[in-house]
Formats: sequence, C-alpha cells, structure tokens
Amino acid sequence: MIRFAIGTALLTISVAASAQDTRPVLWDQVRAGMTVSEVRAAYPERGGKVKWHKAKQTEIEDVTILEGCEAEVEIHHESGTVDAVKVKGKGSLGGRCSDKVLGALSAKYGQPMVQRAREQSILAREGEIVVWNKDGITMRFKQFTNGAFGGAGLGQSSWELAYTASASEIAL
Repeated sequence: MIRFAIGTALLTISVAASAQDTRPVLWDQVRAGMTVSEVRAAYPERGGKVKWHKAKQTEIEDVTILEGCEAEVEIHHESGTVDAVKVKGKGSLGGRCSDKVLGALSAKYGQPMVQRAREQSILAREGEIVVWNKDGITMRFKQFTNGAFGGAGLGQSSWELAYTASASEIAL
C-alpha cells in the first residue's frame, strides 16, 4: 500500500501482488494456475467478444494473431484454476494463416522440440504436430491437413495452438 498527499487530500493506492507473480504466462495476461475470478477480472464479459461458460472456460472471439489471421481463444479452468489455453485459428484460404503462424512461432521460439509428420484418427481431424517447450510452457501447434472431416480452408480452423505449463514433477 502506498500513501501520498496531493494538496490536502491523502490518497491510498494498493499495489497488486501480481508484480511478484511467478506463475508462467501461458497467453496474453493468462497465467497457469489463475483462478476463475482472476481470469474474469482480466477479461470481463463485454459486447459478445468475451464469453464466460460457467466455471469451465472463458472464450475470447476475433483475436488478431497476425495481419489477416484471426482466432478464437479458449481459457480452460474447469478445475477452478487455469490449466490450459487453446488458440484456434479461424478458417483461411488454403490454410495460409496456418503457414504464417507456424513461421512466426518458429521465428520467435526457434527450432521445435518435436515435429511429428502426421497425427491421424478416424474420429479427429488429421494434422501435423509441432511442439516447443520454453520458459516452463509447452506449446503444441497442430496444422490441420485435409482429412475425412475436413482440413485447411475457409469453413474450418486450419490450425490450433495449445499452451500448458510444463510438468515439473513426473512419476515416471
């Protein structure tokens, strides 16, 4: 708490503890482990662009990722705290945005840790997977390809990026 006087008035300003927050940043202002109330304070519902879905997730629409490339962001907090953020690119002609986003991620984070040639399933859309692990955050990028249920194109997302905090303890 900081107190100072302006003229005859005494002002008190509370300094938020967030300046000392060491939880890893997943995306924008979202930190791993944030409570639902912290997420809602950072992203209040307004104009249909931010939607709160009970305690499960917060959704942000029409987020510009790169020029000409927009996405929908899902902040997952079903357990009461943020455990993941998923960014889903909106459809683009021939998947051009997925290529632009992948290039930008590679330029920012360097050579990926893992690159799988293809992920295929009868029940899920197929795609290529790229993974980075940086500063306690795992980023899993899936670039959708044409499959039985659709791939890149105007009608569906051509890419998806999931952010999670990297496991610091593992019982394996």
